Order: sequence, then structure tokens, then C-alpha cells
Amino acid sequence: MDAKGERPLVSVIMPAYNAEKYIEEAIRSVLSQTYTNWKLLILDDGSTDRTAELAERFANADTRIRLLRNPQNMGVARTRNRGFDMANGDWAALLDSDDVWHSDKLEKQLAAAERSGADMIYCSYSMMDADGRRISDFIVSERTSYAAMLEESVLSCSTVLLSRSIYSEYRFSTNYYHEDYALWLRLLRLGFTAFGCRDVLADYRILKGSRSNDKLRSARQRWLVYRKAEKLSLARSAHAFAGYVRRGIAKYKRV
Repeated sequence: MDAKGERPLVSVIMPAYNAEKYIEEAIRSVLSQTYTNWKLLILDDGSTDRTAELAERFANADTRIRLLRNPQNMGVARTRNRGFDMANGDWAALLDSDDVWHSDKLEKQLAAAERSGADMIYCSYSMMDADGRRISDFIVSERTSYAAMLEESVLSCSTVLLSRSIYSEYRFSTNYYHEDYALWLRLLRLGFTAFGCRDVLADYRILKGSRSNDKLRSARQRWLVYRKAEKLSLARSAHAFAGYVRRGIAKYKRV
């Protein structure tokens, strides 16, 4: 409950591009939430398949769902930022169109927000393959910090819940491949706090050829965030990168 005793509104932002294979499952996972005071903004980024058509069916059936079409392909960072511009909730949640939430995700995260007073709430998640088969679980710690996040990112777009004080002012950079990671670091450096739910509350899909599965490019871009976005020294960047590699091997050894 907020200060007025009302249930907080959650704006759910779902960018989508050529996601016809998975978007219905993603939308249904929002519809299945035990916490029902949400509005879903689906932002179609110029899809050439049936993504918009499928999303529109859900929008026509539930007034809490709205489909927005980008005037042209804008990329995921700008699309998420547009979602922030359109959101009006007390909190904003992000869900990629190929990922899935567990039905109690919002309920448990909002309870954690009230309990902890944190500005960002994240959670543990399962990694699954293209067909939805579970690969492994990534269990997060309840607390993280700027220093800890340099070596291991426990926040991901489909697991994070952001307070209005964050999403109303801060945006994803369009200069970095790891635009989400760059934002999480910036927020922690500025003094915003984060709290983690150790329960597995989301399923994160690992697709061959996807951005998240391109390990070499991810490593290069992680280094770019250290040096360009955070302006870390060469020595501190190398130390953080070594930790990132160690934890990355452990995290993805079964993928």
C-alpha cells in the first residue's frame, strides 16, 4: 500500500520486435499475475511478422493492455525509453517479449519494496532454451552495490522493478550495447538502492544468435561500459573484468 492506503500501479513495459513466436506467452504471464493493478504497454518496434496483430488481440480484450507502434525501428533502448515516457505507474517493470514472469512476481516484488524501501527490486530467475526447457537457475543475493555490480550484474530487464523516481528521470543510453547494465551502474553510483527477492520469479530465454548469447561481443561491450560510461581506470577496469569473467563462466557453463 502507498501512503494513501492505495495499491500501487505498476506500468509494465514490453518492447517487441518480430516476436510472434513468444509474445503471447509473455503477455499471458502478465495476465496471470496475482497482483492485478497494472497496465501493460506493448511497444512494437516495426515488426515485419504478426507481432503487432497478436498484441492487438490482447489489447482489444483487456483495457489494461495498450499497443503502441513505433513510427520506425528505433532499437530496444529507445523503445524502452519511449515506454518510460508513456508510463504513469508508481513503479515500472520491464518484460522482454520472449521472457516469462511467474504469477507471483509483482506481488512478491511489491512486498519486498515496501519491506526494504529500495528504489529497485530484482529477483532470481531461471534460464531456459528456445523451447522453454529449463537450463539452470540464477539465484541472486538480497543486496548489491556499485562495487559488486561491476563484477556481476544481478539485475536484468525482465526481473527489475523501478520506482517512479528512477523511471521518470533516467533513461537507457543508446551509446552502449549493454545499455541496461550501464543504467544499473549509474543508478547505484548515484545512490539509489536495490533489493533482491531470492525466489525465482521469472524465466529468461537464451536464444542462439541473440544479444545475450553473444559472449565475445558482450565481453567487449562490458569493457566499453567500464572505460567509457563509468570512466574507470585501466587497473580498476581490469580487476572488475576479471571478476566478470569468473562469474560469467560459472553462470553460463551449462548454457
